[in-house]
Amino acid sequence: MPKNSEESGFRLLHFAKSFFQLTIFFPEKRAGICDITLADLQPAERHQVVSWEQRNSCMLPDDLKRFYLTSDGLLLTWSVRFDDQLQSVGRMEINKISNVTKLAGNKAPSNANTPSLADVDYASDEEQCDEDTDVPAKPHFDTRSRIFELDPCRGIAKVCLVYRNTRPGSPAQHPEVWLLDRALRWHFLAHTFSQYFRMMLMHLGLPQWQLAYTDVGLSPQAKQWFNLYSPLRIRLDSETSLAEEEPEKDDSWQAAKGAPKSDSTEVNKLDFGRVFKGKSDKKSKSSQNKKKHGPVGKPLSGGTNNRSGSQLGGGRLR
Repeated sequence: MPKNSEESGFRLLHFAKSFFQLTIFFPEKRAGICDITLADLQPAERHQVVSWEQRNSCMLPDDLKRFYLTSDGLLLTWSVRFDDQLQSVGRMEINKISNVTKLAGNKAPSNANTPSLADVDYASDEEQCDEDTDVPAKPHFDTRSRIFELDPCRGIAKVCLVYRNTRPGSPAQHPEVWLLDRALRWHFLAHTFSQYFRMMLMHLGLPQWQLAYTDVGLSPQAKQWFNLYSPLRIRLDSETSLAEEEPEKDDSWQAAKGAPKSDSTEVNKLDFGRVFKGKSDKKSKSSQNKKKHGPVGKPLSGGTNNRSGSQLGGGRLR
């Protein structure tokens, strides 16, 4: 690679570190943040990028290719100081071009007794895409998709570069970024690498930030880190996830789909007269009987009998 390209890549890395320090983290304003470290990674050689494309029969997108020609991967970490002890919190990582390894997309083994990822894949060839959202159909573990690891996510999941609708013998193009959790379920993250990179910057590399876009959600410990250093981000992510999970409860969404609006007043209306009708009737009848006949087994007020009443009255007059 020419010398001027290496110098420009070197300057870009140091500019990125300064940008993280001064613009995103505000170490002088964010309590405890320290030890912001950006790994000094050299640019990848052009022949390495071309060799990867030829070996995997996949065309890297232009934004990811320019990234690798500027820096062979990314590793930025930051820590928090608690009681004179450093605890690693933030981590932004993109694998080197040599570590973007293939996870799935190979042919099934000839031996039927050997398990593979294709065994857990769904057998339908139809693209099951949600027409109401912008989420594409899920990838496959067989030859219909080619999947490469982009970020190990500290072992909780894997951020993958996914080429869908691939055909044997033809180079794959236009990859997307997906998250593969430990239950081998797919969660869509971004249409392009640039979008995913911006998402990573906005979440400051906080622990488990990718899980905010899944139904798994953040762990209580991860939520504490978000509340400390990115409270607005976790609120926006939660609102987005709720809007995607329950669109049928939004009247504007129903009106856009042509469905009639639900009358919430009728659904939540409760007739207390009908619910407590039996109890109220019994109480009213018993009270009427008491007023008409008096208490059962007890004399009327004014004494036990007339004689005692007159004696008491005479005594009072005296």
